[in-house]
Amino acid sequence: MIVVAGVVGSVLSYFLAGAFPAGPVRDFFFKALSVGVPTFSVNLGFLVFTFGLAFSVTTFAVILVGLAIYLWFKF
Repeated sequence: MIVVAGVVGSVLSYFLAGAFPAGPVRDFFFKALSVGVPTFSVNLGFLVFTFGLAFSVTTFAVILVGLAIYLWFKF
């Protein structure tokens, strides 16, 4: 439920960002912050490994995840 709320929050934030005028409020709620490990490669000569993990977090997604956690424990 928490993962679904995060995905729905991210999708909604991308769609709703176009409906709001540019400004600090839009940037606060709908601008994504990338959190994670940057991509790096390990070259062994005959084999190359590429590692990396990143999450794009928006304030709107965090609010929906918080609401999902609240509802999870409420019911």
